Amino acid sequence: MQDFKTNPGGSPAYIVKDAARALVRRAEARLRPLGLGVAYLPVMAALKNGQAKTQADLARLLGVEQPSMAQLLARMERDGLLDRTPDPHHNRSQIVKLTAAGKNKLPLSIEAMNEGNLVALRGFSPEEVEQFVVFLKRFNSNLEAARQVEISV
Repeated sequence: MQDFKTNPGGSPAYIVKDAARALVRRAEARLRPLGLGVAYLPVMAALKNGQAKTQADLARLLGVEQPSMAQLLARMERDGLLDRTPDPHHNRSQIVKLTAAGKNKLPLSIEAMNEGNLVALRGFSPEEVEQFVVFLKRFNSNLEAARQVEISV
């Protein structure tokens, strides 16, 4: 295995961070004209797909702290992308739903995000893309497994 201490710029962590930063910059530039930010998309997708319906559900699903999720939802509500209504079953909870504007912007935002993938994967064969995704999933899975072990210690 390669020693990344002598060449940290060649380490997988550095390369992944660099690639993620470039993809986020590209996506932010394409999402800005839509009045969206990259942080909005996982929330919008989770609401559309029925994976979450409350702030607490969203925070848990997306691995975000409650105060950060509250701020994000407030911005999204201000921007007309979602509505929050009291949950009739829980006094302190609110049901979060996409507005028509939020639903309409979601396909455009997915298209904007996908453009970065298409650019980044230019010249890759379909088999290489598939293998790359497998490697990245394993990479993330290893990190998550290590995190779970650290939490339980």
